[in-house]
Amino acid sequence: MNKLNIKEYKTKAGEVRYILRGAYIGTDMQTGKQVKTDVRGRTKKGVKNELERLKNEFKRNGYTKGRKSLDTFGEVAESFFELYKLQRKIGSIDQMRSNLDNYALPAFGSKRISKITTAQIQQQVIKWGKNAAAPLDGKQKRTTGHSKRYKLQFNIINRIFQHAFSLGIVEINPCQPVIVPQVTLEKSNKELKFYTKDELSQLFSYVESLPSGKWSNEYFKALLRVLVATGVRIGEAMALSWSDIDLENQTISVSKTTVRRFQIQDTPKSNKSNRIITMNDKAVSILKTWFFLQKKHFMKLGNPQQNLVFPKIEGGVMDYHNLIYKLNNIIKDAKLPLLSFHAFRHSHASLCLNSGMSYKVIQERLGHSKLQLTMDLYSHLEPEKKNKELELFNKYANF
Repeated sequence: MNKLNIKEYKTKAGEVRYILRGAYIGTDMQTGKQVKTDVRGRTKKGVKNELERLKNEFKRNGYTKGRKSLDTFGEVAESFFELYKLQRKIGSIDQMRSNLDNYALPAFGSKRISKITTAQIQQQVIKWGKNAAAPLDGKQKRTTGHSKRYKLQFNIINRIFQHAFSLGIVEINPCQPVIVPQVTLEKSNKELKFYTKDELSQLFSYVESLPSGKWSNEYFKALLRVLVATGVRIGEAMALSWSDIDLENQTISVSKTTVRRFQIQDTPKSNKSNRIITMNDKAVSILKTWFFLQKKHFMKLGNPQQNLVFPKIEGGVMDYHNLIYKLNNIIKDAKLPLLSFHAFRHSHASLCLNSGMSYKVIQERLGHSKLQLTMDLYSHLEPEKKNKELELFNKYANF
């Protein structure tokens, strides 16, 4: 340490004290400004010790004065989350927030992070593993705190401690010796719901019988055709612009999605979700009709520049939750079982499989990150294809 200009002074009571004026504590990472302060003490050594304490506190606080000291696990977790938000898409941010609120913070949030031990973390990870392995008892969905992704929850704890270590808040990461248990997870009996080819034919017969020219009728004629013809997610459909539609080449380009119900994120769910999908003649024909009707509608409103394919009637991004009531009414009137928007994506996969498409092509159309995911989800949706293949085998191997 360089020689410090510590000066002696007397208090009003005549007592001798020492002060170091304008002592440099560090540079604030948020403002880029140097942080300086006066340091006082009863002795010169006391001034030096206080200066070191202030420097260490500034470091533990993430090199900024604009935030209180990070003492608890919860405070460090929030600091970690602020950094995480700068590097991730909205969907990932929301998922991380959910993981923190439902797992990390209830387990350790109020504890002083420097006092959390490896044994405590190990005990918590074992608890999460046991919860994940608990029998589902016929339930289709695990409850909060029983996520099958217990390894992910430990990974988040580990990353928070790494963040604390990088700030000098802890001297070691107590997660490093932790053993993550391998448990057997019961698969849920979640049934994949979709409409068959005959049911879709029944649905579209009803939809196309609705009076022409009415906004909501034409909206759903186009939307349902696109969902079934391409398998796009409903959020991807809400984010489509007319510039994404190539009617001449009969393709749709998917590069965006909606998040938080009505915000357009300029990247899709994953890298594989960025794709170009071909459409059939019927979908293209209905989209052409919808295009001209929509343009005419917005010209009357004085908003001819509206570019979304499926906007609100007054323009702007549609929150697809507001379409569920109308969808349910259409399905009821078509005398079909009530299913969600996502069922049309599964219906598209079923049609693709039974028409003879390979899993690789279907994976690319749906934008799945892995081929195995497509196979695991849809291998049981191809009864027609299996029957055809059995017929072919019987004819060929008839000896």
